[in-house]
Amino acid sequence: MAGKIKSSASSDETVWVLGGGQFGQRAVDLLRKAAPAVNLVVIDRQPLSHLPAGVKCVRADGVAWLAEHFVPETHVGKIIPAIPRHLAAEWLKRKLAEEGADVHAVNIPEGLLLRFPHPMRLSPSQIVMSHADFICPPNCAEPDELCSHTRRPRPTPLFHLLETLDCGSFTPLIVRSRQFAAGVGGFFPEDLWQLLARARSLPDTPLLVGSACKCHGIVDGFCHHPA
Repeated sequence: MAGKIKSSASSDETVWVLGGGQFGQRAVDLLRKAAPAVNLVVIDRQPLSHLPAGVKCVRADGVAWLAEHFVPETHVGKIIPAIPRHLAAEWLKRKLAEEGADVHAVNIPEGLLLRFPHPMRLSPSQIVMSHADFICPPNCAEPDELCSHTRRPRPTPLFHLLETLDCGSFTPLIVRSRQFAAGVGGFFPEDLWQLLARARSLPDTPLLVGSACKCHGIVDGFCHHPA
C-alpha cells in the first residue's frame, strides 16, 4: 500500500521535494493541503520565490545535495523527485562512486527494449516506459483495480513487472515510486537504502536500475567495479 500523508501528520515529519518547478510546486501544494503540519524542504538550483510561507527552500543541485545530506541518521520521512533526472539511479551511482567504485553506463540492447510497455529511449543506457498510450490525468489516485482514465482493469503493476522481468544479462533493481498524494510519487528512505545495499552486493554485474509506479517507469543500465 502506498504511504499517503495524512492530515494528522506530526510536525516532526519532514518531506524533501527535489525540484521546485511545475511538478515540485504541485507536490508542495498537495502535501501542504493534506498535512499542514508537515515540514517541507524544496531543493532547486534556482532561487524560488513562489513557495508558500513556511516551506524551506535550499538552493543546490538536487542529486549532489541528496548524496551529501541523506545519511542513515537523517530524519526525513519521504523524498519526492521532481527534477528532470532519474533521481534514484543518479543518487545510487554517486554513492557507489563515493565508496570508490568505478561506475559506467551500459547500453540497453534493442531486444530488451521490446519487452517494455510503450518504451521510449532517452539515451543508449536509459529508457522510459508506460502502460498508458494516452496522457494520464494529473490527479490520478492510482486505484488498485481499474484505470482511472479508461475504467478498464489494470495490467500488472509496472514496478512488479520490471522486477520480475527476464532482462538477459542485466539484473533488475527496481525501487517503487509510492503515491503520497494524487499524482505525487516518491520514496521512503528505506527504499533507497535497500537499493544501495542490493547494488553493493552485485559488483561487476550489469544492472537495470529503475523507478516505477503502477503505470510509468524509467530504467538506467550501468555497472560498477570495486576499486
